[in-house]
Amino acid sequence: MNRKIMTGLLGMMISAGALGAQETLILTEEGAVEIGMTQNLSLRGSALDLASSEESNRNRWNSFLPSFSASAGISAADELFSDETMATSGDPWSASFGGSVTLPLGLTNYYAMESAALGYDLQSLSYEYEQSYLESTIRKQFSYLLASRENVLLQEKSIDLARKRYEQAQTNYLNGLASELTVLQAQNSLELLRPAYQDVQTAYENQLMSFKNLLGMDLTQEIELQGTLDVEKIDLEPDVLVNSYLAGRLDVQSSQKSLEIQENQERMTKAASLAPSLALSAGWNNSITSLSQSPGWSDTATLSMNLSIPLDGFIPGSADRTSISNAGRSTEKSSIQVQETMNSAEKEIRSLVMTLEGAWTNIETSEASAELALRTFQMTEQAYNQGTAELLDVEDAQNKLLSANQDLLLSRYSYLSSLLDLELALNTDLALMR
Repeated sequence: MNRKIMTGLLGMMISAGALGAQETLILTEEGAVEIGMTQNLSLRGSALDLASSEESNRNRWNSFLPSFSASAGISAADELFSDETMATSGDPWSASFGGSVTLPLGLTNYYAMESAALGYDLQSLSYEYEQSYLESTIRKQFSYLLASRENVLLQEKSIDLARKRYEQAQTNYLNGLASELTVLQAQNSLELLRPAYQDVQTAYENQLMSFKNLLGMDLTQEIELQGTLDVEKIDLEPDVLVNSYLAGRLDVQSSQKSLEIQENQERMTKAASLAPSLALSAGWNNSITSLSQSPGWSDTATLSMNLSIPLDGFIPGSADRTSISNAGRSTEKSSIQVQETMNSAEKEIRSLVMTLEGAWTNIETSEASAELALRTFQMTEQAYNQGTAELLDVEDAQNKLLSANQDLLLSRYSYLSSLLDLELALNTDLALMR
């Protein structure tokens, strides 16, 4: 937690300086995580919830704090229907004041303290998960932006190649080596690429804006991403992962903590309906009469101790007995939910491992296809320059090359994204396994 706080503060200082100058911010993946962990609005709201829960936990001893009260008043009394006058009835004004303290003691006080502690533990787990989820989301979006930027560059390269062919066709036409139809076909091919390029460029800018919003940055801040989509294969054994990391998953821990909370709630319900309770109280009351004449003062002090034993909880069919039964069923339901969470968690881990294996196979296939498409395009373009291939053959080879490179980008991103999903599912850093 301290490491995350320190990196968050570092990210705040870095971003504050950059945003103040409104210069282009060179943003690495780690830098994006640091800024996001500090400035993300949703996480900041969750931090306030955690602070409230922490305060309740820190002051949970107040379940044994007595209740204090004080009172004061003044009143006047006079005859309403009798014939007596103020002179014969005396001074009607009087005043009173006093105070009391009450201390209820019982098992419910202890269980209330336990409830505050367990509630803080659950809130801490929830906040930790939000941190981990946000970090994973930032890293995935960063990788996706790198892939999108690379796709923009691929489209630019395709346009440059089409432009060169168009210029070459014009030159050949002027030299009598090509027909006007060839020039028009090359120009048409160039113009057809521009809308697709504009679409991917606009999509990239929108994704970049969404990324800045996720990080809590000024949307007008210019940023430049620095990173690559390099991937490294990690050999994983699902049985080992399940045995080593299943119990440490944050959702499993949260479900187990929810079970503890429900068990404590059941004990509290039983204590309120079956266990005796003790109430200690003390009071001091004062009365002053005849305020305008000769005041008279009297006081009374009281000290009491009451033992209360509830009986309704022992009666079959009573409301208290029904509440106890319902609390027991809720506890049993929470226990079932723990097992259900663990089953779903194991399924997710095994599924992600299979997804990673398939994604790596796609990377190998895409790399081979991209190399083959590049070689085919180079040979086709060479044949076109020698007059043994048509312009349509070159365009077809170029489109296949673009598609192969896009497939390679997608397969790399899919592998990185699945790795991040698995890290989140295991609540660990897979880099330690490399």
